[in-house]
Amino acid sequence: MFNFNTQPKKYKFKGDMTVPGDKSIAHRAIILASLAKGVTQISNFSFSEDLSTTVKLFQSLGVKMYIEPSNKDMIIKGSNRNFNPVTHNLNLNNVGELQSLIMGMLATIPDTYTLQGGEFLSKRPSDNLAVLLSDMGADLTRLSDDYLPLQITGSDNLRGITYQQDIASAQIKSGLIFASLYADSETEILRKMPTRDHTEVLANYFGADIVTNPDVIIVNPKNTNLTGQSLTIPGDFSSAALYIAGALLSEDSDLTLHRVGLNSTRTGLLDVARQMGAKVEVENRSTNSVEPYGDLIVKSQKLHGTTIAAKQVPFIIDEIPIIALMASQATGTTIIEDVHDVHLQISDRIRNMRVELAKLGIVMEVNDDSIVIQGNQPIRVKDDVDSHNDHRIAMMLCVASNLTATPFQIKNIEAIDISYPDFISDMRKVLVGA
Repeated sequence: MFNFNTQPKKYKFKGDMTVPGDKSIAHRAIILASLAKGVTQISNFSFSEDLSTTVKLFQSLGVKMYIEPSNKDMIIKGSNRNFNPVTHNLNLNNVGELQSLIMGMLATIPDTYTLQGGEFLSKRPSDNLAVLLSDMGADLTRLSDDYLPLQITGSDNLRGITYQQDIASAQIKSGLIFASLYADSETEILRKMPTRDHTEVLANYFGADIVTNPDVIIVNPKNTNLTGQSLTIPGDFSSAALYIAGALLSEDSDLTLHRVGLNSTRTGLLDVARQMGAKVEVENRSTNSVEPYGDLIVKSQKLHGTTIAAKQVPFIIDEIPIIALMASQATGTTIIEDVHDVHLQISDRIRNMRVELAKLGIVMEVNDDSIVIQGNQPIRVKDDVDSHNDHRIAMMLCVASNLTATPFQIKNIEAIDISYPDFISDMRKVLVGA
């Protein structure tokens, strides 16, 4: 356990920053490259704990990878879906995003594999996806009272299905898409509402046939022919969101964030910030890339409360802690509506966010249907805080520390290694004493 002592000073954000490559895109790129035939070259790959777990898992399946950390390049020789059988468990640690993707992929492999996870992931429900994969013809068996370890015996004769989404979850959808790439007939996903679309975008880039309409996603496996590609991963928007919020809230800030991913299903925080009265400029937009990117120019501004509608919630799922901080410093009331699906997916994060912000004097009302946050709440440090081993909460608390001259301690700060190990050192490069 490592703790971090904040500084007795307020800061502003000044200068230029490049955030690490997007890990959600990187997870999917590794999986698709491993499934494909031929060679894939990935540029701007960032080495976090989460992505190291994905790399090690596929290496244990026999996928050959060359990694050059100094210039953030990775070369993957595709297996053409010919993975090694293994007798040991495949360790997911606590990477929830990886769990859904791997469950879907392994459902297509006619061998038996066992997934194990860390303490958090072992207790994380996965029944919704497991039922769908079973309906397609895979065999999934829990090996304990927890959700992991889970034994999966896949099939190369999976059946396409029609799935009416009951939860607006990009992870469940993505797991089902990976399974559907090698089914014997089309799969239709009838959408409850749009969610993040990295899986559809990247799978099509590698050679899948996925048609996305407003109400339905159709996966046609008969036209799927995954082939190695070259791609550059844009900057991670969820990492950029921390700097965006920090610069908006910190007086006299002026910050430029370079080559940030601008996929419209990921940039919900930008929409929320604009609803709250912020003006964030976008320059140097990409014109020919797999995933869009651009430079963001953020200056400190006064924010006001807003209502975040249900249809926006899937696009801010990772940013809810930092949005809660923004709302607490704005004028008026902010309401995040219809968070039921999010509560099912990240109930621990929401609960821990509320507990830790209360230690900084920030209170909110949380229930299954909404989060209500009053604005103009001064930060009054009442106690040291704890990340609860949640990287999003840990980094949000670091941003909050720049808004007060009262020092406090953030316990279990090492949680940031999950997604952004260099966050504190990077942030310090653009902090100037107020």
